[in-house]
Amino acid sequence: MTRTSLLSATLTVLLALVMWGCSPMPKFEELTVSETYDVGAAALDDGDLLVATEAFRRITDDSPMHELAADALLGLADTHRQLGDYASAEEAYRRLTIEYPRSPLVAEAEYKLGLSYYEQSPPAALDQQMTRRAIRQLRSFTEDHPDSPFVRDAVEKMDELRSRLAKKDYDNGLLYLTLESPDAARVYFEAVAEDYPDTVWARRALLEVARIHRRAGSA
Repeated sequence: MTRTSLLSATLTVLLALVMWGCSPMPKFEELTVSETYDVGAAALDDGDLLVATEAFRRITDDSPMHELAADALLGLADTHRQLGDYASAEEAYRRLTIEYPRSPLVAEAEYKLGLSYYEQSPPAALDQQMTRRAIRQLRSFTEDHPDSPFVRDAVEKMDELRSRLAKKDYDNGLLYLTLESPDAARVYFEAVAEDYPDTVWARRALLEVARIHRRAGSA
């Protein structure tokens, strides 16, 4: 295990101890892989993320060829995500798609990878790199798995994220107006109308463009 992975795993355990308390750890060495998975799944449902993490980790580390290995890896990723350890969650989701490409869980892993980016997307006023990453991942998921039951939610989240990007550009346009730079403002407003025509910000941006032209004509 690399130093980064070790620190991430330690953080996961510490967070679990603080947030959920120290639950009695089952004697996994006495359980079968199937029993270990059942313990992990039940712990995840109950919010006992420390036990869930250990159960799923044991399966993914010790029994990677077992029929439940992909399920355990997805459970491990979900557990990391619930803890807010997004780096570990994203690594696990990607591992599933790479190591078990024929698993029926690949679509869910790709969708949840997009969710992990979505959950880190900040308000419009802040840097939107994660927002764009979420849109790319969710769009890729919908294109690759159009029949997935997660597509509808992915589309709704993409619409939300695109509206956030539109608002950022719209707000930048307003900023340039306050700075008395109408030409720069118009560039942002026109970009909003062109790139995000299905958002409320596009209509507002076109209105601002019309106002800029009217002021220029009366000057």
